[in-house]
Amino acid sequence: MATDPDLINTLTRLGFSQYEAQAYIALVGKGALTGAEVGRGAGMPPSKIYETLARLESKGAVLVNRSEPVRYSAVPHADLLAVMRSRFEADVCAAKDKLDSLPTEEEPGLVWSLRSRQAIVQAFARVTAGAKHSVFAGIWDEEMDEIGPLIEQAAARGVDTHVAIYGKRTLIGPRIYDLSECGASARLRLSGRRLAVVVADDSETVVAEFGDRTPDQAVLTTNPVTCLLAVEYIKADVSGRLLINAMPASDYKKLLTTPDMRAILSPTMG
Repeated sequence: MATDPDLINTLTRLGFSQYEAQAYIALVGKGALTGAEVGRGAGMPPSKIYETLARLESKGAVLVNRSEPVRYSAVPHADLLAVMRSRFEADVCAAKDKLDSLPTEEEPGLVWSLRSRQAIVQAFARVTAGAKHSVFAGIWDEEMDEIGPLIEQAAARGVDTHVAIYGKRTLIGPRIYDLSECGASARLRLSGRRLAVVVADDSETVVAEFGDRTPDQAVLTTNPVTCLLAVEYIKADVSGRLLINAMPASDYKKLLTTPDMRAILSPTMG
C-alpha cells in the first residue's frame, strides 16, 4: 500500500517512529486487523510489526482484541490527536513555567548570525512581537507574506509603526512609504539581493539579506549603534524618496548625471 510520505513525516514529528506511523496509517479506516494484515498493509518487515503494535498500544493509538488471532484497530484519529494536542500544550506550559523561573544573564550588544530563511523569519517575528513603542521596517514584496502580517499585528497593538515598502504591496495599519522605485534601482545595484530590516523600540534589530541567487543570511542584535544605523537607513531612504518626488523630473534626471551621484549609484560588486 502506498503511504503519503508527508503524513508519515508529520506523525514522526508528533512522536511516532517511522514504523509506528506506517502501522497506524494502515489501521486507520479499517476494521479489526491481525498483526500480519497490518504488516502487509504498512509494508513492514514481519519481524517488526508486533513490537510496533505494542508500542502503539502503550501510546493509546491502537485498541487490541485479545481473541485468537489477536486483532488490532486504530483509535479514531480525531480522538488521538485531541489527546496529543492536550498533552503537548500541557508540556509547553510546564516547560515555559520552568524556563521562566531560571535566572537570566544577558550580555547586551552581541551580534548573532542567522543562516536560514526559517530562522530569519522567526527572528523577525520575535523582535516585532516584542515591540512596545515603535517599529521601523524596510521590506520587499517577496518577503511581504511572511513579514507583513507581523508588522500589521504590531500596529494593531498600538505600536508606532513605519514601513518602507520596496515594491507594489501594501499593509493595513502601519504608516507605509512607497519605495518601489528605490527598490527597482537597488535590485540592479545589488545584483538581485534584497535588504530587509526591522528595528523594535530602537533597541533590537534584524537586518537580513535575501537573494535570488545567494544564500539568505541575517544578523540579530541589541547593539545600540547597529539599531541606530538601521533606523537611520530607513529614514534616509524614505526622506530621499520624498525629496525626489518633490523635484521636477528634469532636475532629478540632471542630478543623476552628476559625478557624485553616478559614483554612489554604481553597481555593488559581489
